[in-house]
Amino acid sequence: MPPETWKRQFTFEENKTCNREWNFTLARTKRGLIIEDLDIVAHVNESGSPRGCEGHPKTIIAMIRGLPIDAINIDALAVAGCARETSCGQALARCLWTLKAEMAAHS
Repeated sequence: MPPETWKRQFTFEENKTCNREWNFTLARTKRGLIIEDLDIVAHVNESGSPRGCEGHPKTIIAMIRGLPIDAINIDALAVAGCARETSCGQALARCLWTLKAEMAAHS
C-alpha cells in the first residue's frame, strides 16, 4: 500500500501532446485518493519556449487540486479533443485511470 502521501509522475511523448510531465502529489484519505497538487511540465520548442498554451494546464491544476479522483468525470476528459494527438484532458484521463488502477491493486 502506498504511504499516506506520495508523488507519482507520468511522461508523454513529445509528438503526441504539448505537456511532457504530469507530476502528482497524492494523499489517501477517508474521502478517497486526493490530488493534493499537480505540476504540469510542457515540452519546449526549438527556441526553448513551452509548446502549446499555458492556460489549459493552469486551469486543470486549479480545478482538480484538493479533489478526490472519484469526483472527477474522467470519461468526459477522455473525449476532450485538441489539435495534438492527445489533449490535456485526455492526458489527465490517462493519468487518473492509471492512478485508480494502481490504488485498486494495492487495496
